[in-house]
Amino acid sequence: MSQTTRIRLSNAALRVWGVAGVAAVLALWHGWGILITPERSFFWFMTAADVLVVVVAVWLGKQWPRYADVEEGGIVLLRQRIRFEAVTGIRLGDVSAKPFWLAFWLPTSLVVGLVVAVMPAGSFDREVLEIDTENGRARLRWRESTGHDQVVRALRTARPDLEPRYGLTGDSRARDFSPRMGVGGGLLAAGLALWVLVAGWSGIQLTDQSTVQKENSTAATVEALRTLTKKMTGYEALPGVRAEYVTWRCDRNNYLLGPSPDVVDLHLKIVGSGVSEQVADGVESRVRRNAGMGEGDYLKMVDLPRSGVAVDVPLVESLYVEVFTGCVGVGDVEELRGELEGMARALGVGR
Repeated sequence: MSQTTRIRLSNAALRVWGVAGVAAVLALWHGWGILITPERSFFWFMTAADVLVVVVAVWLGKQWPRYADVEEGGIVLLRQRIRFEAVTGIRLGDVSAKPFWLAFWLPTSLVVGLVVAVMPAGSFDREVLEIDTENGRARLRWRESTGHDQVVRALRTARPDLEPRYGLTGDSRARDFSPRMGVGGGLLAAGLALWVLVAGWSGIQLTDQSTVQKENSTAATVEALRTLTKKMTGYEALPGVRAEYVTWRCDRNNYLLGPSPDVVDLHLKIVGSGVSEQVADGVESRVRRNAGMGEGDYLKMVDLPRSGVAVDVPLVESLYVEVFTGCVGVGDVEELRGELEGMARALGVGR
């Protein structure tokens, strides 16, 4: 009965699979951000970046085994068996990971990067084993010597006829079963660090969707509009005057998220560009009195703090009266528009 010895190689695969899982969660989180910030392209970009991180992490995770299984007939790496009888050479040596850490730290932190630069390259040595076979070369790296010595011992026991050769650079063509600690890997790690900062920061922003103006009670807004409409009595019909209804998204406190699609401000605009100046002045003066405004006032908040209902009568040449609800839930727009249509009819528009 054959016995299998499992030798730990590195936890790199475990780490990148963890990164893939975190990136997948952030992709869903940022994807939800697209729905609540439809006019912002930022979360489209972040979702694409998250997906890219998932793809790269999964690709790397599939290349780096956590263990090497030494069996009777050979060594198994990622379900690929290197048969002892197929081994044609064993090469040993140390390769410095300093290029990796320089490439990582210099764009990340100049101070730490300079500290790394003055440290001797030997401080970053990794023990490397290359196994030559008829079908190619496998390369393994360790930070500590334990796993390295176990694999070399298993190879030497199975193939005592092979003498290990010493001295290598790690640059020869080979299948890497451990992370390649070079400049490319360092830059990739620096990019990952940047992604962690931006993705984490932007993800936190999604937790604050509060608006600059609070969302007002629908019941209080309806009551304020009806009370105001009751005061708008005795107006003559205004032919040629139109009512416009505009919905504005309420601004969020968090500028990154943009205006809210769920909290809106509904406006009624009474516009009469062809109305004579005398008629326009008469209607506007009467609206000011009914709304409790002074003769020279142009804006009146009629129901603070219970609701955000307001009347706006700016000083313009033609007839212009605006009534708006303040910030309310988007689901209440139809009901509130009905109230504003009643107000428009009271002012003589559409009769």
